[in-house]
Amino acid sequence: MSSGLEVSGLGCAYRGVRAVSDVSLTVGTGEIVALLGANGAGKTTSVKAIAGALRPESGRVIWNGEDVTGMPAHRVVARGITLVPEGRLVFQHLTVLENLQVGASSPRAQGDVARNLDHVFAIFPRLAERRAQNAGSLSGGEQQMLAIARGMMSAPRLMILDEPSLGLAPQLVASMFELVRRLNAEGIAVMLVEQNVHASLKLAHRAYVLEKGRIVLGGAAAEMLDNPFVKKAFLGL
Repeated sequence: MSSGLEVSGLGCAYRGVRAVSDVSLTVGTGEIVALLGANGAGKTTSVKAIAGALRPESGRVIWNGEDVTGMPAHRVVARGITLVPEGRLVFQHLTVLENLQVGASSPRAQGDVARNLDHVFAIFPRLAERRAQNAGSLSGGEQQMLAIARGMMSAPRLMILDEPSLGLAPQLVASMFELVRRLNAEGIAVMLVEQNVHASLKLAHRAYVLEKGRIVLGGAAAEMLDNPFVKKAFLGL
């Protein structure tokens, strides 16, 4: 049985427009894999289709040997894949604690809510201090912490992070990447969609470049830093 995520020939439309034509990639157990691409390249559509938030029109999504193509998101989460979407989509009128409890609603997480909550509060002491506050009253950085912490409450084996540093103050960006490193060190595989290409490639094991809905380049992240196409397209070199 294969281990990890295998995506082959993924194609799907978003809002009636075909945004992804042929995406094939893998994320092995314990890996950090970056997905790079310009705005409109199809990154968010791809990760939504992988996580069950969008139904693919073609292709296959295999997770640990099981075909999860087109499964609804709650069933994908139950198998250990959690998407933290772009835009800090927390429940504004619920408290921090209530947001975290929502994250633990999948069957695989319900037996360990208390332990996972203690773990999350140890990683995010600021959220522990604000557990009774409404999420809408948090700063942008705190809301991003909450979005990731809520994803952690589902006990994931693969976290897909869509633009986790977007809109954060510069001093918080480094902390966000250090958090990704820490999650990975705890055994969680990470698929990282990020505008900060240089930092992503420094952190990731491997990376793919998506262009107009197709994967056009893939390889070791360290090698990507020296790739002429990547340098020109994303690093301004």
